Amino acid sequence: MDTGVLSYRGFMLDAGRHFMPVEDVLKLIEGAAVCGMNRMHWHLTEDQGWRVEIKRWPELARVGSRRGPSYFGRVSETENNCGYYTQDEIRRVVAFARERGVEIVPEVEIPGHASAMLAAYPRFGCRRLLSDGTVREAPYDYRVLTYGGVFPGLICAGREDAVRFLKDILDEVCELFPGPEFHIGGDEAVKMHWRRCPDCQKRMKDKGLRNERELQRDLVEEIGAYLASKGKKTIVWNESLDGGPLPEHFIVQHWMGSDAETAEFLSLGGRVIRSDNEYFYVNRPYSALDCYRIWQTPPAPAWAKGNEKGVLGVECALWSERVTNAERAAYLLFPRMAAVALRASRPNDFPTWESFRDELREIMRRVAALGLPVAPESDWRMSGEAIEAEKKKDAETSRDPRMQKVFDVCDAMLMQEGLEKLLREIDMPWDFAIRVMDCAWSRQKEFCGTAPVRPERGAGELAEHLARAVENRWKGPWKDLPMDVFVDTMRCFSRFVREHYRTYGCYGFDRGFWTTRQADARLFRLGELEYELMDDAGRRVISLHIPSDAKLEAGLLNASVQKARDFLQAYFPDWADAPMECCTWLLNPGLKPLLPEGSRILRFQNAFDTDAPEAGGSDVLEWVYGLPREQFSSPDLAALPETTTLQRRMKRCLLRGEQFGPARGVLAREFA
Repeated sequence: MDTGVLSYRGFMLDAGRHFMPVEDVLKLIEGAAVCGMNRMHWHLTEDQGWRVEIKRWPELARVGSRRGPSYFGRVSETENNCGYYTQDEIRRVVAFARERGVEIVPEVEIPGHASAMLAAYPRFGCRRLLSDGTVREAPYDYRVLTYGGVFPGLICAGREDAVRFLKDILDEVCELFPGPEFHIGGDEAVKMHWRRCPDCQKRMKDKGLRNERELQRDLVEEIGAYLASKGKKTIVWNESLDGGPLPEHFIVQHWMGSDAETAEFLSLGGRVIRSDNEYFYVNRPYSALDCYRIWQTPPAPAWAKGNEKGVLGVECALWSERVTNAERAAYLLFPRMAAVALRASRPNDFPTWESFRDELREIMRRVAALGLPVAPESDWRMSGEAIEAEKKKDAETSRDPRMQKVFDVCDAMLMQEGLEKLLREIDMPWDFAIRVMDCAWSRQKEFCGTAPVRPERGAGELAEHLARAVENRWKGPWKDLPMDVFVDTMRCFSRFVREHYRTYGCYGFDRGFWTTRQADARLFRLGELEYELMDDAGRRVISLHIPSDAKLEAGLLNASVQKARDFLQAYFPDWADAPMECCTWLLNPGLKPLLPEGSRILRFQNAFDTDAPEAGGSDVLEWVYGLPREQFSSPDLAALPETTTLQRRMKRCLLRGEQFGPARGVLAREFA
């Protein structure tokens, strides 16, 4: 790493998924010191286990440290599921490590991965606002989980007693670990509970926070300030930057995603620990990350370009879903831990793989002398055949129905989180959004809690359409398209719900016949207009649609068309030069005598070469008068409102039997 010797050289030991007895921890620390590591990041709390004694809150260890048989795939289901470290044991480990030049950085996860914490003290979880406006006090069933994944259990961010509970924990943990850094996690915090919690929503409103990502940042900043008052630097995983940059007493540990946020944090003077999962996650098999690959690690990640001095160091992570004992941990750590330390402490000393391998041999000789198992040299640089054999074993594990269930639960949680975030981003009316979220979440019986699901007025159908859109964004036709176009297009759902309110006096969704096009990336909102890609018997056509909130101003319309052409050229080049056609009542030439000279509708018409209008049509009843669709077939024309000039003049025409059907036009010139 051409940034020179890095001061932070660490490894992470996850004791949450599988407990690691004290004597085994001491052995690993001794081996880490031989390898040149100076930090051990001790991951002490998880959904699957709470591992540190807190005297003021004893149920954390008594309840949170115990679980039954657990499935993580291809490992023992009973070994080291239970256990916690007493405070005296922790002091012993800290002293042992310091004697060997290793500082221990404790981690207490905040706000997510809190299932074990809340199994012990469920009262510090969130209350739940129901879609009928009532509040349920204890809506969720917390327990110490027995398999891996991403789960919705979060500490309540909106209640002072819950935050005080966290600070009580930090008080005791800080006393146990005198080192300068404290890790509070912050990763994979899915926020379903927060979105439904009246207390969390009140904190957001009181502090002017726009979304739950900013709420997490606000809570993290409060906890960080508390730790700073105790002389600690706070380390967080890089997802904590999703709500915005953090103050100078924070250190970010970057593992995956959010590259732009990490780069911005560095550019503002922030400090970062590098833990890129593709180079430093040593729980991965050697077939995915061998020592040869570590030797080839790029000297600096792309997100650090120009700000390399802000990178404090590196940390290799050993997550323990499939690590049930010290022997397996040692096999995975040695010699990869030494390889990471060498790249950090002596970045320019090993120009060839052979020189790097020879140094590893010498270090591993000393590690083995401690009685620690070391991976055989055949794993240090794996052959193609060995890599394929390991991949085959992993594939067999993935096909196990129990493992597939784990994958399905994790995917469903991430999908639900994406759906709920999207509802925020598209400004869906909130009381209806809660109904939609609950309809989608109701499929996760194990985690959605007890609350009535109200799919009526189209809430259930809307949940299905949004889930389809989010899945298509994740791994379907929306995957590689610009995020701003996706969000602008999805705003159609909120528009239709508000139009339902204007017509019926209540929120609802009745446009499912239409929105499959948006969900499937066939219709896009670009500026004022929507553009649908249509293949009419082999003839490519771009169908223009005019949303009800579009502004028919020439400059905005021309900008929209240009944006559409650029978008199509970049992502759908086969449609880039296709004709743009529009079929709408707005192009009916019969509107001319009803509108004042210079009307924007008439100027809109002038941009098209238009065919004769079709007979009939009910668009004017909906868009000019706001009539419900069930009245289209036999409207009471005499009762139509006459609030605007257009309404008055058109009403007289309709009473005379005139019709204003749609006309079809081809966009032939700029709007003027």
